Formats: sequence, structure tokens, C-alpha cells
Amino acid sequence: MKELSKLLKEIEDELKNIDIELATLPPGRLNKRKDAYYHAIDGQEYGITGEYERIAQLGRKKLVLLRRKQLEKNHTLLSKIDCSSPQELIGSLTLLYQGLDKECFYHSEVKKWINEPYKKNTYLPEQRKYASISGMKFRSKSEVIIANLLEKYHLPYRYDAILTMGGQTLCPDFIIKNPYTNKEVIWEHFGALNQSGYEEKMNRKMETYRKSGLTLFDNLIYTFEADIEDDLWLQSLIKRVIFKDMEKVEASV
Repeated sequence: MKELSKLLKEIEDELKNIDIELATLPPGRLNKRKDAYYHAIDGQEYGITGEYERIAQLGRKKLVLLRRKQLEKNHTLLSKIDCSSPQELIGSLTLLYQGLDKECFYHSEVKKWINEPYKKNTYLPEQRKYASISGMKFRSKSEVIIANLLEKYHLPYRYDAILTMGGQTLCPDFIIKNPYTNKEVIWEHFGALNQSGYEEKMNRKMETYRKSGLTLFDNLIYTFEADIEDDLWLQSLIKRVIFKDMEKVEASV
């Protein structure tokens, strides 16, 4: 589902194009009696049975007018939709509620998920030498960058958790929860493409996710080393995927 603001913009652009096209089409409308076609203008009718181009123009005009009416109705309905994010809704509450801990507003299943123990990948624990803001240890600086952003946006996550999917055992880099909706997103960072055999393992993992029904940029994120260099792009990615359908997501630093 597209972000509401983008959808509204697309509707507005199409309405402008329709007005431009209508200016090129003839005035009036098409009438028909028996096998004869007529062009009705200002209360007068003119026979146009043999004028295929004029008949086609009036046919096109009818469809375009109907489409404009449809778009105007949709624009009116969408304009009334309140897209305030959970953070904004919390900000609209009285000071009594605003003073509560953020986790008070979390989805009940997310609260359970945060406190549940989970199996972790124990492969080469000595390589976990890079710490995030919260003190969690990671194998690479790139993973720390992602983790710090998740923590900045107060997004609960599991790192290197053992997961069974499609009959395969996987260890996604991050399993993330939207704390307000319980939406789960898997984030894989592929940062070692220069290593022998890495690309083959990456492709197998991608295929498992695909066969399991995960959809890229919906409940699945892939990033590579070049992506890590653009902090603003990563923030935009979080907003577009994890906070999908929430128009304004402000990070609390």
C-alpha cells in the first residue's frame, strides 16, 4: 500500500492531466437513435454517423469525465483520513499519559516477545566485538549502524536469532517488531560479498525467504555495504517499511 501523501499526489497529477486532455476534446456529448449517431451541443444535435474520429473523441470524453469524477471522490475520501502516527497520538494525550513509559503503549504481543527467551546463533562468539548504544555486541560495524538506528526509533529487535523457515534453519541478522502494531520485519545485511562462498549462501537465504512468502520492502529488508554509508536513506527505509502506512515517524534520540 502506498503512503497516503504519495497516493494523493498521484491523484492530483492525474486530475491535472485530465483537465489538459479535456481541453483538446470537443464540447457536448454523444447521442444515438437507432443506428445514427449525433453530436449534442447546447441543445442542438448534428448527425455524425460517418465521422468515426468525432465519435471516438466523444466516447473518450465520456470515459475521462467518469474517471475525473471517480478521482475527485477518492481524493475527498482520502483527504479525510487521519494518518497520525502512534507517537503523534501519544503526544496529543494529557500530561498524565504522556508521562508514562513508552512500553505502556506497546502492543501486548510485543511486550511478551521482548521478554521471551530465544535461541541465538553461537557461531564464533569472539567476533562479536562491536557494541551498539544499548551495549549489544555485534560482528560488524555495519550491523552496529543498523542496530543504533533501530534503538533510536525504539524498535524491539532480536539479533542473530535461530529461526526455522521453509524447512530450513536460518539466523537472520535482525528480526524487528513494530511496537505499536506487532508487525514483524526481517532485516538481512549482506556485507561480505568479497568472501568466497558468501554470495551462494546469500542467494540460498533469499530463495528461502521468497518461498516462505516474505516480500521485499514489506516484511523483508536487504541492505549492502553501500547502503550503510547513507544514514538518511536508512532512516527513510525504516519509515517506509517498518513504520509502513504511518505518515510521520519522529525518532526520539
